[in-house]
Amino acid sequence: MAKINLNSLVKPKIFWPSIIILLAICITLYAQKEKEKSIRIAKETELLRTVEAKKVVENKLTEAEKQIAARDEQIKLALDKLEKEVAARKDLEAQLVTVVKEKQDLALQIEQLSARVPKNIELEKIVIKPISELNGKVLSIDKVNSFLIVDLGSANNLNLGDVLSVYHDNNFIGKVQVEKIEEKTSAAVILSPWKNVEFKENDVVKRI
Repeated sequence: MAKINLNSLVKPKIFWPSIIILLAICITLYAQKEKEKSIRIAKETELLRTVEAKKVVENKLTEAEKQIAARDEQIKLALDKLEKEVAARKDLEAQLVTVVKEKQDLALQIEQLSARVPKNIELEKIVIKPISELNGKVLSIDKVNSFLIVDLGSANNLNLGDVLSVYHDNNFIGKVQVEKIEEKTSAAVILSPWKNVEFKENDVVKRI
């Protein structure tokens, strides 16, 4: 009777299943590796998009900061200009207050002198000499306080209370009354009937 080799019967039964199991493990590991690679690529792509979006946001932020800085500079310049205008207006208002006070003091002095003059006194005949004609021009206008600055002053024999006629292109446009006098310039208040007239620099003023 022939002998049967049991080893030859056992080995094929173990070998091929082992091969199949190893192949299955290799396939599983390869699939997992490919999946991890796909995930890594997706993450890298998402990261690149995030970096690009961050750059866009940073550029917009930089541009916005430049615009804000430019706007702040414009606001600062506007405030500086406004402060200068306010200071100049305050100076003019102070000058006007001084002129009004001087006018009031002068009116009080005239009233006091008039009270001292005896009544029913016979006065000598007074000869009134015509006032010589003066020509000048308007240097500046203060529309808020309704007065003009003209280039006539005490050096031109201009007096407080003198009324000046104003002409534009040889056309009469209004009258002003001298309230304050310097040597070469004077301030004249616009009289009520002509307060709404549009006076301009270089308009001609005359004392007729």
